[in-house]
Amino acid sequence: MPALSAKRTGLALLIGMTCCGASFAGLDEGLAALAKGNYAVAAKELRPLADRGNAEAQYRVGLMHEFGRGYPVDKAQAVAWLRKAAAQDHAAAQQELGVIYATGDGVPKNDEEAVAWFRKSATLGNAAAQYNLGLMIAKGAGVRNDDADAVAWFRKAATQGFSLAQFKLGLAYEHGVGVAKDPVLAYASYAIAARDGNREHVAQRDAMAAKLSAAQARQGLALANAWTVGQPMPASVAGAGAQPAAATTAGARARDRCSAAGRMEGEKFAAGHCAVSLYGDQHSVAIWFNEEPITPEEAENFQVSSYASGIKGGKPRTLLQILFCPGGGKPTASAAAVKSIDLNTNHAKAPLAGVQTVIEAPKDFKVEKMTGEIRPGAPLSGRIVGKHGKSAWTLDFDVTLPSTDAAAGMSCGK
Repeated sequence: MPALSAKRTGLALLIGMTCCGASFAGLDEGLAALAKGNYAVAAKELRPLADRGNAEAQYRVGLMHEFGRGYPVDKAQAVAWLRKAAAQDHAAAQQELGVIYATGDGVPKNDEEAVAWFRKSATLGNAAAQYNLGLMIAKGAGVRNDDADAVAWFRKAATQGFSLAQFKLGLAYEHGVGVAKDPVLAYASYAIAARDGNREHVAQRDAMAAKLSAAQARQGLALANAWTVGQPMPASVAGAGAQPAAATTAGARARDRCSAAGRMEGEKFAAGHCAVSLYGDQHSVAIWFNEEPITPEEAENFQVSSYASGIKGGKPRTLLQILFCPGGGKPTASAAAVKSIDLNTNHAKAPLAGVQTVIEAPKDFKVEKMTGEIRPGAPLSGRIVGKHGKSAWTLDFDVTLPSTDAAAGMSCGK
């Protein structure tokens, strides 16, 4: 079984990645020096920035201490700098701390601490952390074992092209762990994972193909060939055993009524299609408003994972997603109970302007209507009007909650 993923194939790979944040004097020079292996120059450029609180520089300096590049190996200093970056929601620093605590690399091994860091990073979208969190949950290390939850995290990482997670999905479908056993979906997942050229992935793909009928093999290969990074991994098979579930999802969605309209960072949007997921343990709900129609497979995947990708077919798309507690942790919805919403937006014309943030009432939004029960198969209706930065929106929905729970959702105070 694959081990924790830390991408520790060399310091140049780990700390030579380009920075996706704002440019700071000395940061570009420091990163360029790292890429060339000139660690003395990198330390000279990055350390002053780290001292002034730049999270990217703190992360890089932490790695340099961890691996002994530009500084002597000093695990305590590495953890200290990584913690500084992680406190600023630097997802890669949080992921690295998770690996350090999971492996006991220079610190006492602490699975609970590792899970906490992996979860923070995974929630911010780090694919390696999503995979590692799934592993910890599957093993019951530092957290209660929950195979369905583990699969949901693997699915999120797999959607981003993380081949180890794609392989794990293949195992899940082959053996029926956390999902219904499905040899066609197992083969499709293995085939997608095998794109990385890993010998184990290729061998597993071929071994699975040998167990299928010719028709099943063609079906699985067609699913794999149609998949691209950013799309949900195959989760149903047209004409196969998964069809009734997809049809049920489509039927439930056909009864839903929803709309989202306004501006995202100044760009107009109007979304009239939606999918819903329910995390019954916490009485939390996720609603995905999408500009274009949502396929039954996408709706089914969202029902399981509460995750909607901002990319489809290699192109950005316009969507708005809310994750919230309609009853404030209680099973009956009410307008007064909604105190905060986890908001995620993406606009096809300005994908970099999307936001992922927590908004608070009454500062950022007002719930004008919220009625229903937060339980499987129950109706939920609401109207939410909000404004945050350059974004403003009105959300209306009258939906039926799914009959089955998502593997994860928002934690609600009770």
